[in-house]
Amino acid sequence: MLKITDINQGDLLTFKAADNKFKVLLCTSTRKDKSPQFFIFAALTYDSFDKPRTSNINDIEFFGIGNRKCDYFKYSDDELDNMWSIHPETRPYFLGSYGFLIFRKDFMKFRDNFEVIGNLNIIDYLDKNGNGSMNISHWESIESFFANRINSVMLDRGQKTFKIAAIIKD
Repeated sequence: MLKITDINQGDLLTFKAADNKFKVLLCTSTRKDKSPQFFIFAALTYDSFDKPRTSNINDIEFFGIGNRKCDYFKYSDDELDNMWSIHPETRPYFLGSYGFLIFRKDFMKFRDNFEVIGNLNIIDYLDKNGNGSMNISHWESIESFFANRINSVMLDRGQKTFKIAAIIKD
């Protein structure tokens, strides 16, 4: 397994949680131009003893919400048409992801637990149009949270699941 040296928007990272099942994070945005550098991820619903492959990634969903129409972080008409064709129940609102913020300095301490399995060409502003996030600074937090609490916490915070295809650019 190659050591991760950089993360970019659209990167899919897999890891084994405390339950020994593979989970997947999708990088929705990064800040690398100034300090502190960080990555924001969306949690995907993948939960299996089998290592994920990019060939079946479109069958997976992400946690997020159909949120207000935003004047600052707009999607293109084509992106909205795609989003609403897959999730018409969200119209006229934008889909946004729940964010998992990891500062680069923290990520570097536990990067060996992750593997990049691919990259998706996703829409910009996905995490900006969500309505919540949490900071993750320790491997133990990730390992335990994704094994035991993610579904209940996301439900408590009003998050739902949406198809990955709704946020992929053509």
